Amino acid sequence: MAQEVHAHWQVKLSPFGDLRDRGMSCKDTIHLICWYLEGRLSTSVEGEIKRHLETCADCHLVLDAAVNTLERYFSTERAAGAQVSFRAA
Repeated sequence: MAQEVHAHWQVKLSPFGDLRDRGMSCKDTIHLICWYLEGRLSTSVEGEIKRHLETCADCHLVLDAAVNTLERYFSTERAAGAQVSFRAA
């Protein structure tokens, strides 16, 4: 799956060359943030996102917001699921 995602984005995002030639743009990074957090990207695309996040404060804010949102949503869902599992046992 990660190779398919990498191949898709390599072709779609870089019609004029490899991602390594031009780096990841803000638009590319933001579009792939969820897949990045889920670990669904190839190592090379993940590396490009990491490099972009090291130098782009705006995209890092988007990443932080996504992480906080997911933690809130999933920690609430996990807590509710744990309570249901506990009652069923």
